[in-house]
Amino acid sequence: MALLTDTEIADELAIRDLAQRFTDAVNRRSPTEMAALFAPDGRWIVPGVDETVGHDDIAARLTGLLGQFTHLVQLLHSGVVDLHGDRATARWYLTEHGRDPEGAGALFIGYYEDDLERHDGAWRFASRTFAFLYRGRDEVPGRTYPYAGRDAAPAPPAG
Repeated sequence: MALLTDTEIADELAIRDLAQRFTDAVNRRSPTEMAALFAPDGRWIVPGVDETVGHDDIAARLTGLLGQFTHLVQLLHSGVVDLHGDRATARWYLTEHGRDPEGAGALFIGYYEDDLERHDGAWRFASRTFAFLYRGRDEVPGRTYPYAGRDAAPAPPAG
């Protein structure tokens, strides 16, 4: 791999930050913040649901998906970024642990294939396509705690 320029380093860091902010918004159950990470006509493609286009529809889709779980934590793992001027592609691996309203646990492992574009000087998802590598039930016998905010008191220990 060739040495990156300062601009390319800044672009890659900004794209990595975008992916991290997506995961953070999902974990905080913040559909509006998550949708704002997409280009205005951005597409979010998730298996089993219709393709979702635009901020309002993306926010509504996340609200619906999160409504299927009383608890969901998305963990972002490794990723690769390829820069092409004001466009880029990226791939990110992730794991999601969830619990539905009946108490059944879920485990999802997969990856996102991203097409990204620079909009008004900021990187945004032009399209974000998820693919499963594993999808099944998982034991989630412990207590769960929702995100309570930076200034919240620490959650009590389980037990």
